[in-house]
Amino acid sequence: MANVIASPRFWKKKAILIKSEATVGTDALPVGAANWIEARNVTFAPLDVETVERNIEQPYFGNGGTLATGRYSTLSFETALVGPGEAGDAPKIAPLLLACAFKETLEVDTSATYDLVSEAIGAVTAYINIDGTLHKMVGCRGTATITIGAKAIPLIRFELQSIYTDPTAVGLPAVDKTGWMIEQPVTAATTLGLTLNAIPLAYSALEIALANQLARIDLPGPQVEVAITDRKPTMSATVLAPGLGVFNPFGLVTAGTVVDITTTHDNRAGHKAKLEGQVRVIGVEYDNVEGMLAYRLTFEPWPVDGNDELTITYL
Repeated sequence: MANVIASPRFWKKKAILIKSEATVGTDALPVGAANWIEARNVTFAPLDVETVERNIEQPYFGNGGTLATGRYSTLSFETALVGPGEAGDAPKIAPLLLACAFKETLEVDTSATYDLVSEAIGAVTAYINIDGTLHKMVGCRGTATITIGAKAIPLIRFELQSIYTDPTAVGLPAVDKTGWMIEQPVTAATTLGLTLNAIPLAYSALEIALANQLARIDLPGPQVEVAITDRKPTMSATVLAPGLGVFNPFGLVTAGTVVDITTTHDNRAGHKAKLEGQVRVIGVEYDNVEGMLAYRLTFEPWPVDGNDELTITYL
């Protein structure tokens, strides 16, 4: 008996293209030659349906039916935390950062800086081609989580949502990988320690979650979009525990003090990614790192002047 599918298609064969939209909600037409994303650990739900129950009363058990109230697509993937290769250039993930409520400031030959915003938030068009099936996500917005772990690859995980559009049969595009730098793993040689309240600390793990609040808007008018309506960022770190005379996290929790926090990954010019912001230390737990006493610190990112909880600078 012949196989049902003579030539199976493969999940591994995929291309993700992403481009900023000049007008939110208008297809930016990304192409493989300029807009390929070096994504890893991809998850994709092309059709996520929201429904409302009809609540029909019947003389027997069973479903009374539902009606679709919205159709959406969700896409998640990771990219490495690494600069563009030349100081002052925008990294290839810049469109994604703008769609997660950052703004961009480029200083020639020096830096690319990304600060948070609460208005005029950008959006991207994403093309996801999985072995010949093209899914388009237009008007994408999302959130991001940064993870830095010792002896691991530092990553940014993006989670995007958009209004659903029907897929089409289109061949995989040719892609240009130019501009994607090879990242460095997190080690003592490649990554600076964590500086908290001007105190240098050795750390084994750092996680920063923007936790943007994504609202699926579908109102008569019309007003139809995926909007970022708030953010509730969180942050945590595992640090080696010096003596209390050097670093007293319990006192910081008790006082509720807002302190500066910063670290930089990569030691190569043009590849460095500096993370900095203001936080309150709100939790301390004992932990250990390979048998050494450590603290697991929980932070509340704090907007001192507004939109300054986190800044990412590529140097």
